[in-house]
Amino acid sequence: MGFLALATVLRLATLMHSPSTYQPDEIFQTTEPAHHLAFGPSVVTWEWRLGIRSWVFPGFLALVMRATSWMGPGSSGYLAGIAVVMTLISLTTVWFGFAWVEKVSGRTAAILAGFACATWWEFVYFGPKTFSEVVAAHILLPGLYLGAWTEKPDWKKRLFLAGLCCGLAVSLRIQLAPAVGLAALYFCRTDWRRRIPVVAAGLFLPVLIFGLVDAFTWSHPFQSFYMYFYVNLIQGRSASFGVEAWYWYLPKLVRHLGPLLLFACIGARRSPFLGWLALTVLVFHSLIGHKEARFLYPMMPLVITLAALGIVECAKLIGAIWKIPVAPRLVAALGITLCAATSVLLGVMFKDWSRFSGSLIAFKRLSREETVCGVGISQYSWLETGGYSYLHRDVPILLLPGGESLSQSSASINALLHDGPLENLPAGFAPQGCWNGICLYQRPGACAAIPEEYEINRTLARADQ
Repeated sequence: MGFLALATVLRLATLMHSPSTYQPDEIFQTTEPAHHLAFGPSVVTWEWRLGIRSWVFPGFLALVMRATSWMGPGSSGYLAGIAVVMTLISLTTVWFGFAWVEKVSGRTAAILAGFACATWWEFVYFGPKTFSEVVAAHILLPGLYLGAWTEKPDWKKRLFLAGLCCGLAVSLRIQLAPAVGLAALYFCRTDWRRRIPVVAAGLFLPVLIFGLVDAFTWSHPFQSFYMYFYVNLIQGRSASFGVEAWYWYLPKLVRHLGPLLLFACIGARRSPFLGWLALTVLVFHSLIGHKEARFLYPMMPLVITLAALGIVECAKLIGAIWKIPVAPRLVAALGITLCAATSVLLGVMFKDWSRFSGSLIAFKRLSREETVCGVGISQYSWLETGGYSYLHRDVPILLLPGGESLSQSSASINALLHDGPLENLPAGFAPQGCWNGICLYQRPGACAAIPEEYEINRTLARADQ
């Protein structure tokens, strides 16, 4: 329980102290469509115009939004609610690390794994995030544990739940299908005839639900699945965002894990199943041209768990070579020190703790002001904003060019966000503050009719963004 509490405090404190957007997908693919379901207005990106995303996860977030909007004014209440819910789901990393390692190597290694998973910088930062790959990883972990350890009399129930978690994970993140397939084979290895039907029943139930949701929300069952493949792989849409070599992830892993990567390789000897799973995730993602570091998040809890095993194994090996007794408490203390120091050093090198925080703070502030009737964005990308999920006002957002066009459109807005100080302010606007480079200007009074060519959704549709 101590590790769970520590993990909760670190994740929520980090998010509240330093709000950020690592990639726009965490807003415009999840919380923004959720805001549409819960409250109405939203920024609609090309993925939702083409129907390549499922409404299941945004639907879940919409329920959280409606249930927690009372927690604070404007958007602050339900944003805090989402952060709490996502953080609680992310605690599966801590539970999994402790429980798995205790089964394999005993309590000393389990304490080390629990601490490492609670405090690892990447889990602290990404734990409350609404990326599909992050949530899928957190849901996958209980499935791996339940499916791998089925010696109890209720093995059918455990296998069904394992399949259910794995099916939900792969429904959220289809790229996990090879790893989930390997896990399902491992679950059934000892008794194929009796285990396969149970695992398959759990595995395909979430997939069927996602297919049915697509049938009601889009045109056809499973539309979001096959349209995702068609648009990104056949039409090559994902390649337009950049293509990297197959080995691109390897140096990224070294920078994200440091010496723990070596210990994880050693720990894989004690738990080959986790090692093969992590390798499967890595290899499959390496074959896909478009790469982002966050795509490998599902393998990180497995690697940190294996690293804890590896540290303990190294300590035992040193003790055997030097022929000295190794005190379990000393091993745990040294391992915790190593993991903590590595996490801090790598975390300091991570530059995105406050990425896009200025725009998020400004939008959240505007969400509490009832007089806002139009918001203008000038000289920075709409991708850096929090969208309507942060603004939470049913008012137009205008993407305004600078110069004379800004002055001509100023009557249609009474709130203006600009990248840096704005010298020639439109008439009536006054500075309200700057946060991380984004400055907010407001004026009193109402708004005139909006110039439709600048309205955000019309602009995105014209640009196919």
